[in-house]
Amino acid sequence: MKTRLTLSIDSKVVAKAKKAAKKDKVALSAIIETYLRSKYKVAGSETPLSDSLRGILKGKLPDLPYKELRDLMYSDKYGK
Repeated sequence: MKTRLTLSIDSKVVAKAKKAAKKDKVALSAIIETYLRSKYKVAGSETPLSDSLRGILKGKLPDLPYKELRDLMYSDKYGK
């Protein structure tokens, strides 16, 4: 369950963190949550990395059936 949290952080720190998060294409709240999980060893998602990568390929692949995508990948890899 997600909970909203209000923090008081120096505006310069927030601005720099937002810029870095945007560059890394990750939400600032996800960065903070990952830090807190690791710092306090909180159980939760077993794969925070995979959670952060979810959806990054959306719209990047042609909308083809699996077998056609596989054949396309093999033809790119092996030149057939």
